[in-house]
Amino acid sequence: MTVSIVIPAYEPESRFLTFLTTLLCKTDRPIIVIDDGSGAGYQAVFQEAKRKGAILLNHSQNLGKGAALKTAMRFQLLHLPEIEGLVTADSDGQHRVNDILKIASLVEKNQDTLFLGTRQFDQDQIPFKSRFGNKLTALMFRFSTGIPLSDTQTGLRGIPQSHLEQMLEIPGKRFDYEMNMLIQAKDINLSLEEVPIETVYFGNNEHSHFRSVIDSMLVYMPFFKFIASSVLSAVVDILFFVILLKLVFPRASNALFAATAIARISSGFLNYQLNRHLVFKTDHKQISEAAKYALLFMSQLLLSSLLVQGLAEIFQHIVLIKVVVDCGIFILSFYIQRRFVFKRGGIES
Repeated sequence: MTVSIVIPAYEPESRFLTFLTTLLCKTDRPIIVIDDGSGAGYQAVFQEAKRKGAILLNHSQNLGKGAALKTAMRFQLLHLPEIEGLVTADSDGQHRVNDILKIASLVEKNQDTLFLGTRQFDQDQIPFKSRFGNKLTALMFRFSTGIPLSDTQTGLRGIPQSHLEQMLEIPGKRFDYEMNMLIQAKDINLSLEEVPIETVYFGNNEHSHFRSVIDSMLVYMPFFKFIASSVLSAVVDILFFVILLKLVFPRASNALFAATAIARISSGFLNYQLNRHLVFKTDHKQISEAAKYALLFMSQLLLSSLLVQGLAEIFQHIVLIKVVVDCGIFILSFYIQRRFVFKRGGIES
């Protein structure tokens, strides 16, 4: 059995055909090229790719890398159902042919793993924006999932055939799709395995179609959703705390504990609903998740109350104490929710 090699291309550079020719000479695996709306000026290049032996698929307009990959997956499920999977590679030649074939061989032997061709970002020739962007994304990915990956933006990936239909259900049309693929890999019972590859950059990577601001927002959007959920819940918590402390229980002996408890119950209910329906995607029964969340919630409530009461005896600014304490608790809460409460889910974009 074998796998296909999928190459999404948008306005490919001159070295694309050289790269494709080398690849065709070294493997008899099917090679699928997707013209992602490059326009009339590039049709000669794509027709030459077809003449050389590649399978050519076309988008009439630019839909994005994720959409191009999904087009290839649909084609493969319909026309190449007997093969073992596919390997995605970039059209700019930055993935060495030997590394592509190495990933292909791994996929042919394993249907339970998403293989990632991992670049090394500690080398001098790596452009600063690429090095910084990848390290930041890897840090955010580890924080949100607990999974340490050194290269979350690699375009060289090996995907088993048995998981292609599930891959089509993952949201995203542009570069965000590749991030969502990693986030939701566990949902579809795929482990992630990094495979070291040669790190190649041409010039200062100025020909990349990655739009720094727009595509970065798409990539980071899953993380922003959890932050937004946490911030909104924290605002509700603090607002209720202040109202209860100043207006409802201004003179009660146990006002501090009562205000903290009621505020936390209100914000906790809101946070659970937001995380379940808008942030985390999960197939667990709600009663199971609710029970685990309730246990986490009670632990947070007790910890918050004890810390606020204890620090209030030392410092005078109770509201400031509350903010500092709960910021720390929200960070801890995210990690616990991601790993234990909603552990089967990803984060939807």
